[in-house]
Amino acid sequence: MHILGRILFILTVIGMVILGRSVFAAPQSMFLDFNSGVDSKGNSEGILQYNGAYGFNVTFNDDGSDGAWGGQANGVHVTNLNWGNEKAYTDDLVLGAWNSGYSWKGRDGNFHSSGIVADFSQGVTKVSLFDTDNDDTVKTLFAFDADGNLLYQTAAMAQTTFTIDTSMTGGELIHRVEFDTEAGTAGGAADGYYFTLDDFYVEYDANPTGFGVNTPVPEPATLALIAMGAGAASFTARRKKRKLQSEA
Repeated sequence: MHILGRILFILTVIGMVILGRSVFAAPQSMFLDFNSGVDSKGNSEGILQYNGAYGFNVTFNDDGSDGAWGGQANGVHVTNLNWGNEKAYTDDLVLGAWNSGYSWKGRDGNFHSSGIVADFSQGVTKVSLFDTDNDDTVKTLFAFDADGNLLYQTAAMAQTTFTIDTSMTGGELIHRVEFDTEAGTAGGAADGYYFTLDDFYVEYDANPTGFGVNTPVPEPATLALIAMGAGAASFTARRKKRKLQSEA
């Protein structure tokens, strides 16, 4: 292969590397304000699932805690009612724990007394949410890996935005977060606090394991490099064929 062919071959390899990166690590994001009132399956209470691009989804549930005040939670619900909700009785809906089977003054299930857990269909790079509790009781956001190991937890704060990203987890992807006073069943309904959240935001990479139906379109420069390489390969093949014919 002559020098020009070698140069174009190298450019082709570079183009393929860039193409691979565009396919395997296309950044995506999801933002949930819950104002539709239902999840992607049309449900407003229980275990709620919201679908994003490239097959990504996030599933919300309670933390499994069972306390005297508020009772056993049975998932979450989208609401504008009170009990730890600074946006109560407005059109701005929030997500809170759903304490089904417990009633007080007609407020069935609306006590928000368990922590809230979000599970992701794949590891994510960033998660943030806003604490919409209407008092100054502090909460913590916990992040876990695929095996349930704690990666990071924020400082205990109140009525603010909580954020965790991979710069805080040592580069480890986040597979679950829990908004609570303590991780697991130790917090939530056991401490008498209320848990509601809004403006849930997550960042993730599309197709982290391979090519998919919705593969991102490569940049023109990448396609140009690949075309140049293909042209070089074709030119080299023709040149070799002519040389063999002339020697015959």
